[in-house]
Amino acid sequence: MEQPHRAMMLLLLSLWLGLAWAQQDQSLVPVQPGFHPEQVEGRWHTVKLGATDPSVIEEGGSYLCSMSGIKLLEDGDLNITYFHRKDGKCVQEFYIGKKTNTPGRYTFEYEGKNFLTFVAVGDGFLIMDLENRREAGALIVVELHGRTFLVNEVGQEAYRKHTLRRGIQPDNIVELSAHARCTSLGS
Repeated sequence: MEQPHRAMMLLLLSLWLGLAWAQQDQSLVPVQPGFHPEQVEGRWHTVKLGATDPSVIEEGGSYLCSMSGIKLLEDGDLNITYFHRKDGKCVQEFYIGKKTNTPGRYTFEYEGKNFLTFVAVGDGFLIMDLENRREAGALIVVELHGRTFLVNEVGQEAYRKHTLRRGIQPDNIVELSAHARCTSLGS
């Protein structure tokens, strides 16, 4: 009788800790107030990438990429287009962000489950928070995108504040210079 009781207690404790962790994460990732997916549709340019593990945004890293656009699908999901380098060439990939019950939050699969939150959408910029959960643990990547390659001071400051909130130090942020960007096939 002791073993089933102990197993049930461990299960309940695990569930409680998981819920507490999820609650904590929600407070760290605010959603753009009044978010509507139409706000983020269209062409975008990646300006900065920050990560809790900087190796993922260094040359050859799995999250070193340039977003080129977002398209709203009929079911409310988002088709997000990225370019990244593979074998020295730009490769285009599409990810489908599945909508959740919270406007501005989506999920998609890439090296584990990713939780995408639109943190800020402003005049010509957007900030996306990606939390990747996999067996190796959680990884946080915060992206700053602009309608052009220049983002105004409001967007830059919002990005700085959010990366600090998520524990990403300035040394773990890369600014994508023109030569590092991958914006078309074969370049």
